[in-house]
Parts: sequence; C-alpha cells; structure tokens
Amino acid sequence: MISVISGKYRGRKLFDVKNLHVRPTQAKVRKSLFQILEPIENLEVLDLYAGMGTLGIEALSRGASKVVFVEKNRKVFKVLKKNINLFDPGKSYVVLEDANTYLKRVKNHIFDIVLVDPPYSEVNFENIHKATKHFLKPGGILCVEMKRESINQENVRIKYYGSTQIVFWRNVV
Repeated sequence: MISVISGKYRGRKLFDVKNLHVRPTQAKVRKSLFQILEPIENLEVLDLYAGMGTLGIEALSRGASKVVFVEKNRKVFKVLKKNINLFDPGKSYVVLEDANTYLKRVKNHIFDIVLVDPPYSEVNFENIHKATKHFLKPGGILCVEMKRESINQENVRIKYYGSTQIVFWRNVV
C-alpha cells in the first residue's frame, strides 16, 4: 500500500488501483524528487497522468496551494477521487481527460510545477517539454519521470534510479 512520505499527511495510506498499467512512483524516488523541488508551500501544481494521485497528494501534503490532477482512465479516476477526498479536496481539481487533450484544450492556466509520470511507452521528453513549457510560470519546473533517455536540453537536471530517470527542467525566462 502506498502512503504519503512527508508533510501534514505523512503516513496516511492511499487507496490502490488493481491495474497492471498503473505504476505509482516508488517511495525513494518520490522522496528524492520532492527534496529537489522543495519548498512547495503556496505553489500551484499540475499533475499530468495522475494515476491514483501519489505525486499531487504528496505536493498537497507539503503545502501546495492547489493541485490539478489529470487522469484519463475511468477506473483509475474513481480511485484518484477517493484518495483526494481523504485529504484536501478544496485545494484539488480533478479532470477526467487524456493529458494531451487537456494540454491542447487549456490555454490560460500556468503553474509553478508540472509533474508528469506517463506510461513509459507513451511519451518522450522532447514532446512533453514542448507540450507543457507554456504551462509554467517563469522559474517554474517541469518534472518528468520516465525511462532512461538521452536529453539534449538546457536548464535540465537528471536523477537516475535504476532504469528510471527524473528530469527537472526550469523555465528560465
């Protein structure tokens, strides 16, 4: 069972999805990811490919002012809503929609942090970067969990965890 690592909801358990296609971010990876992103207080976060909400809920626990969760799978979406209702639904907005459709539809909302944890076979960094960079405030951070891939981009920091990498790109304007 997945639990929140830190913040005001530390130790609370999340409802799980019995689905082989949902791959929650490992605890050690989440811990490292958020240590790099901190402080999170009063920041607005977009959680694309939200799954059961592990990353976005961790951001809420650490003080994010608002998290928008985007998930396309109806079964997973139901579990995501149950998880959000355990925490702070007033600071959460949940969207049942494909991430790419959401990115094309929404035009005028920008965030401090965009968290992206897609199925590894669906996207590459260049495509995600191109689709999400205009959603970031100046100084905002795009954070992508993905399989190892060569990244040729400025303002990038990469952390490796086995066959997984976390790519952090800062919007330097």
